[in-house]
Amino acid sequence: MIPQRSNRRRPLSISSVSSDASDSFSRYSYKGLLESPLPSPSLPSILPRHGKKPPSIRFRPIIRLLLRLSLWLVGGGLFIWVVLTVISAARSRADFTHVSHDGAAYELIGGDTLPQEATPVVVVDRHGKSKWTVSIPPSHQFPLRPSTYSSICSESERISRHLAELKTHSALSVHRGHVNYYRVDHSFMDVAEAEEDGLLPGSKHVENIKNGETTADINKSAMSGQSDPKTAQQERTVCERSLTYVMETTNAGFGKTVMGLWLSYGLAQKEGRAFFVDDRHWAYGNYSTFFRPPPSPACLQPPDHHRLPCPHHARHLVVSASTVPWTFGRLFNEKFEDTRKVGVFRQGPIFALLRTGYEALFHLENSDGQYAETRTRDLDSQIRDKGGLVVGVHVRHGDRHPWEYQYQNSYIPLENYMDAAKALISDAFTAQIGSANNTNDSVSGIVLASDDPDVYASSDFSSAFHAQERILLASKSTLDAAKEPRQKAQSKFVDDSFGWEGGFFKDVFWGLGDRTASTTGRSLRLRAEQLEREERRLPSELALQLRALVGRAYLLDLAVVGRADRIVCGVSSTGCRLLAVMMGWERAVVQGGWRNVDGGFAWRGLMW
Repeated sequence: MIPQRSNRRRPLSISSVSSDASDSFSRYSYKGLLESPLPSPSLPSILPRHGKKPPSIRFRPIIRLLLRLSLWLVGGGLFIWVVLTVISAARSRADFTHVSHDGAAYELIGGDTLPQEATPVVVVDRHGKSKWTVSIPPSHQFPLRPSTYSSICSESERISRHLAELKTHSALSVHRGHVNYYRVDHSFMDVAEAEEDGLLPGSKHVENIKNGETTADINKSAMSGQSDPKTAQQERTVCERSLTYVMETTNAGFGKTVMGLWLSYGLAQKEGRAFFVDDRHWAYGNYSTFFRPPPSPACLQPPDHHRLPCPHHARHLVVSASTVPWTFGRLFNEKFEDTRKVGVFRQGPIFALLRTGYEALFHLENSDGQYAETRTRDLDSQIRDKGGLVVGVHVRHGDRHPWEYQYQNSYIPLENYMDAAKALISDAFTAQIGSANNTNDSVSGIVLASDDPDVYASSDFSSAFHAQERILLASKSTLDAAKEPRQKAQSKFVDDSFGWEGGFFKDVFWGLGDRTASTTGRSLRLRAEQLEREERRLPSELALQLRALVGRAYLLDLAVVGRADRIVCGVSSTGCRLLAVMMGWERAVVQGGWRNVDGGFAWRGLMW
């Protein structure tokens, strides 16, 4: 067994300490011990061992490690983002399809052929960027159907928004980009540019022009506003920018087409575009039946498939009743309304555009224009030359009901028109001489225009002058009373089936000249619904002649009443708002010469 060591310290023997030790002990006295404390076994020494400096923390390797980790994370994240973006873009391109009207779906990217109908398509340009354009097969007849134009605009908005979202990854920025009427969509590629890049097939029309040939569509002016054939032979360049107003509409009214025509012309002049008019498939016939040709551009019209309804910054724009929400909708009003003004005065710039169109385009064809001049001079001799005022009154009945709530299901009482006319006359002469002049009041005259034959026979307007007596719309009772065998044989254009009791109704209009149609309301509605479904059935010669008479009567009424000193009408009628434009901003709005009797509403522009 190994003996355990004793932990007890042996006592120090004084006898074993030599004198040297005593000297050493005296050198290391208690004072020295106090100045240099003994090292503690549990705490590190504050004195460096062997004369070395204490170790310092090395930061450089740690920083390098962190930088490497950051670079790896950023690089890996960027790589994953690129891969996911490419995959997402590829999927989105593959998912871009167009559903046609018959339900067939066309793939717009990745296919070798373009769809056989007019539709927006997505293409990849020479830089590998996705863009969209509109593919209209050159074989398609111009103009396209109204529903096709509206469909192109709707699909264009969807595709443009999707491409912008892929680029910006933010739907908010895309939404903000649409608030500007003249916003340029950089993802759009114009048809001519797409053809140059080989993304769309070229145009025979362009090739013929380059070779010095002109197409039959240019020489044959079914559309007013085309260049004269001699001018076309001399001028070989296609317009840089143009606007074509298509008069085809499913609306039976004449006034909205006229207002759209004037506003389109004013917009074309504002934007520096050549202006063309297309009257094919117009329900009223040819433009030249009613108006003299508009100013001819100094350039040639573009190929048919280059004319697009959307976007607005396209080189060659098509405007029609079906594109009003895009061309003359909310963004148009926000752009052209004068935000510094209040009330009707905000409409000043829009009024000016319409006025530009009126001054350039409202020139009736020769015989009607001469009659309007003669009729105006005749009224002047009976009223103005005697010191009186000519007050024009326009009364619209039929299927146009007032905006004022209490008359929404009926019509404005005729005495309201007369009261407003008398007030205008009294105010005019009171302002001139300081008091009412009964003599001048008595020689002033009312010039009446209405779509309802019964208004002329009413007691309220028994002393009123007819605006024009060249073409009158008769009621069926009047026609029946005039039905004598000799008169009936001579009356080539009198429709025996319909009269105009109550005013202008679209169902009656669509039934004009249709000998096979019944006169019952149900059959007339069915006929109107067929036309509104855009069944392009060629109207008979008799139908076109009767429709032309209706349109000419409407324009003659406007031409004569529009020259009156004061005008009274209901603003819900398009004809009423046209009359304000014909009177002019200063006289109609600023001076108050145009007075509305349909509630407290002010003048407004195009409303479809």
